[in-house]
Amino acid sequence: MNSDHINIIGLYTIQKLKQSLPIDDLMAWLINESPQAELGQILATLNVIYQEPLTITPASETQRTYRIGNRELTAFPQRVELLK
Repeated sequence: MNSDHINIIGLYTIQKLKQSLPIDDLMAWLINESPQAELGQILATLNVIYQEPLTITPASETQRTYRIGNRELTAFPQRVELLK
């Protein structure tokens, strides 16, 4: 997948994300919105989201395991809100 395609997906996802705010678990939301996405696509989209003027904070002190395709990722849930 080329970077232009990832950027288009990222921009579309940013629009959907802003319409869904607040989000209590960013990774779970991304996986739910793009169930066919591979780990690299999810991480590239996260990179785009992290560059947006949003408030992203830890939502829990407990890590979660997220299933992305045939892979697993362990991370702390993150809450996303409009920039305060």
